[in-house]
Amino acid sequence: MRWIREHKLIASLLSLLLVLTIIFIVSITSGAGGNSFSAIVNEGNSGIAGFFANISSNIKDGASGILSSKNLQSQIDQLEEEKGELERLLAEAKLEAAQLAQLQELAGVLNYDYTKEKFNVVSADVTLSDLSNWTGVFTIDRGSEVGIKNGAIVLNGVGLVGKVCEVGEGWAKVKPVIDEESNISFMLARSNDQLGVASGSKDGSFSGYMFKENSTVAESDILITSGMGLYPAGIEIGSVTSVSYNKDKLIKEVTIEPVVDFASLRKVSVII
Repeated sequence: MRWIREHKLIASLLSLLLVLTIIFIVSITSGAGGNSFSAIVNEGNSGIAGFFANISSNIKDGASGILSSKNLQSQIDQLEEEKGELERLLAEAKLEAAQLAQLQELAGVLNYDYTKEKFNVVSADVTLSDLSNWTGVFTIDRGSEVGIKNGAIVLNGVGLVGKVCEVGEGWAKVKPVIDEESNISFMLARSNDQLGVASGSKDGSFSGYMFKENSTVAESDILITSGMGLYPAGIEIGSVTSVSYNKDKLIKEVTIEPVVDFASLRKVSVII
């Protein structure tokens, strides 16, 4: 029985041959005649032909199914490739959009038209763990490997942070505008002919003085870089919180609140 199950086609043919033999013997014995036997044989041949035709049809259907499956898999693979390419293009578009937004933000800070001048900008994280003391230098996590050099201008989304004073691979040190060694030439945002100089101090205060004795500087005036020295014109520094007149020096002195919140500074942008 096991052999029959494993060789169904051969077993079927043998069974058919046995049936035809029996029919032949019966026909001769009963005297059915040659014509009857021929008809039986013809019917048997038709049955065999139909049997093999069904097998051929099944084989063709199976082959067609296999080819269809392969074709479907090929289409799936092609769609996967197209999906990967679209995802890559989408990622690039998002990156370009993010870079453009950053350039627009910096353009506002710098008071420049970003459509006319392209900035090379590198974003970096502040790595200093203690942000409570901002009278000195702090460190960021990008450096010479991305083109940062000494003297590079450091900004964030609202204004001037400082400048790079030391750089290595994977790091750079930044001297903030409120550092006691920093001296920044500024002007009033509402009047670019009223100039002054601002610097930090050991106690963390940020102050300066006006060049002209008759300056009309007042509380809440916005101070921006004048363009003299390292920093280009138009970067916001801070706002005036108080004005006093120094009779000995015959100048107006101002205290300044930086526009940058150094205590919560986490990310910066470096112009390279």
